[in-house]
Amino acid sequence: MEKTSERNIYFLLFIYVLSVLFICSKMSPLYTTNEWADPNIYFNVAKGMVNGRALYTEIFDHKGPFIFFIYAAGYIISNENFFGMFLIELASWFILALSLYSTSRLFLGKFISFVITTAFFIFIIKIMKAGGSAEEFILCMEGVTLYLFFKYFKSDNPIHKPIYMFINGLLVTAVLYTKINLIAFWIFPLSAIFINILYHKEYKNFLYNVLAFILGFLFVSIPVIGYLYTHNCLEEAYKIYIELNSAYAKLGTPKDIVLRLLARILYLFLEPTCLFLLAFMGIFLFPFKYVKNRFARVGIVFSGFILYTVIFMGKFQYYYPIPFLIFGFIGFIYVGAIFQKCFGSFYINSSKTLFFTMLVFVFTCAGMSGLDNTRIEEWILTDENYDRKALMTMRLKKEIMKENNPTLLNLGFGLANNLFTTCNIVPNIKYFVTPNLSHKFYPQLRDEQFQYLKDKKTDFVIIQQYIPSNGYYDKMDSIDTPYSLKRNPFLLENYKLILTDTIINTIDERSVDIYFLYKKKP
Repeated sequence: MEKTSERNIYFLLFIYVLSVLFICSKMSPLYTTNEWADPNIYFNVAKGMVNGRALYTEIFDHKGPFIFFIYAAGYIISNENFFGMFLIELASWFILALSLYSTSRLFLGKFISFVITTAFFIFIIKIMKAGGSAEEFILCMEGVTLYLFFKYFKSDNPIHKPIYMFINGLLVTAVLYTKINLIAFWIFPLSAIFINILYHKEYKNFLYNVLAFILGFLFVSIPVIGYLYTHNCLEEAYKIYIELNSAYAKLGTPKDIVLRLLARILYLFLEPTCLFLLAFMGIFLFPFKYVKNRFARVGIVFSGFILYTVIFMGKFQYYYPIPFLIFGFIGFIYVGAIFQKCFGSFYINSSKTLFFTMLVFVFTCAGMSGLDNTRIEEWILTDENYDRKALMTMRLKKEIMKENNPTLLNLGFGLANNLFTTCNIVPNIKYFVTPNLSHKFYPQLRDEQFQYLKDKKTDFVIIQQYIPSNGYYDKMDSIDTPYSLKRNPFLLENYKLILTDTIINTIDERSVDIYFLYKKKP
């Protein structure tokens, strides 16, 4: 008989998630900071919001508003670094671990469920970049829905608890306001639940669940829409989040989309074990072997198809498939069920076996992490050597911090976004950084930035240049290239080049970047 209690397993899962995040996420206090561009723009847009600037109208990014609410909470907890976000990330990953473990326990024993849950995080670490992406939080939300979905259909009871649909309403709405295309994951599983309720003629339960979902939707929507409305930015939010992003996707003709989706099957080999092999098992084998309800089977298969489509049919970054990993976990359960059938259930006499298993996976995750820019290096290296190891942008930071209450305009993206965080700069202009939106596509961004240069709105200006560019700038509008930006007449008239720094970017595939820092002339 298994002696290890579920409570002890939950505790071990918490210790595991804490250990993995502490070592592998750059949000962790182990690291000086997270220099990845994405979490820094989220954090500093949220910083602007908390300090009174209205989202979209006074401070700009084209992501959905909910991710900035998450980062605003992190900023309120800790406004000088990412510690607050680390706590939020820890809570999210622990919820994910509990959800995955509980899902697996519907089909497998304790030991195998613990093993596949802890092993699954290895695949997240492999493609998550530096931590703090919107996709990671969405994966956590998927994990909760996955558990509730299988728990319902595993019970063979057509009555669905409205509280579970309320939770799904919360999750779907949060994703709706974060990255709208990823609500695709929820469409068919939730449809399967509603259809199953109707099929069994439980009309009252159907109505209760519809109302519960609406309540969940309103619970998230009211504060989000309320913020946008009271700050007079609701219309601008729609134009940027919906209209601008729809145009930015540039999907092309149906033929283009189909050919792109077929070609991008190869992208699954970024992580072939989980994104390809296990995901294939999770979508096509597991439902027909272990799910009795035909609506649930269709829900899983169609959800896999549509989520693959929305992730891979448009512009792509290699961390975008993180939400698709959820089907890899279903495949993991399939493999675990085969293992359990062949070798029998594992019976555990103590927590030692679980602890040892956890330790193996912690070290595996640690081995995959870059472990760059840690605070440990600060303790053992001299100041001169530590400067570069601690912070890739350390020289730039030191120069900016010579000014009291500095202000900054980043005419690029990349590592320089982090200077707003490390220098504790509250953005004083709307377009304080430059997302990947060309001048031809969204001219007002560059036009406004050039006006900032003319009006000397910021104390410092920074420009990024990739070396070698490998034809990267040939595809850009000439006005957006660093060569053109460095020749801008307003920049040359009002600012002086004070520092040029070459940086090996350990976050973005070890690219070599040159940063040009300009200071406002007296």
